[in-house]
Amino acid sequence: MKKQIILTILTGTILAFFIYKITYHEEMNFLALGDGISLGLTAYNVKGYSYNDYLKDYFEDNTILREYISDFASVDETSKSLLNKLSNNEILKNSNLTIQQAISKAKIITISLGMDELNNLKGLKSKNILEYIDNMDKVMKMIRNINKNGNIIVTSLYESLKLSKDNILKINNELKGIANKYNINFVDITSVILHKDFYMLPNNYYLNYKGHEYICELVKKTI
Repeated sequence: MKKQIILTILTGTILAFFIYKITYHEEMNFLALGDGISLGLTAYNVKGYSYNDYLKDYFEDNTILREYISDFASVDETSKSLLNKLSNNEILKNSNLTIQQAISKAKIITISLGMDELNNLKGLKSKNILEYIDNMDKVMKMIRNINKNGNIIVTSLYESLKLSKDNILKINNELKGIANKYNINFVDITSVILHKDFYMLPNNYYLNYKGHEYICELVKKTI
């Protein structure tokens, strides 16, 4: 009788352990950095649902999200301004959380940066592209140094009125090379230009919710 009780307890313990292993999901922090693309800005200068928001929903649905932080992203963010945030360790006023703390705690970090910076210039010159590339190298290096093991994801730029196909090829090749250097995932989203239904206005590079859903699916493949 005693052996049966011990066997029953042991069997229950083993069964409970396997159920726990199957159903348990480690919760994680998700950090979004970047410009208007990161925040889902629309052609009417209103924030919509970004690809990061769709990723957040995906993580929540799979019960693996502890915290989603997008407050360090800002409309018209540039590579230089993000670099300054990192160097000065910017603090969120509502929580006293610093950007370096947010980076160090994040398991997944997305960075979408450059569309606002380069499209907002009155005249895009080679030196502007070189400055952007140099700053992005410093940004990715700093983020990787702060977070050694997290999944860092950088999205490409894509064609627009001020960014020609030749410029995009050059910029994205440089970004991909930098990302590889720091063990960062580079996600090519240039195919968004093939879908007219992703845009609210034909002469504006901001995407609608369909475009952001599309980017979300591309990014999910790297997770």
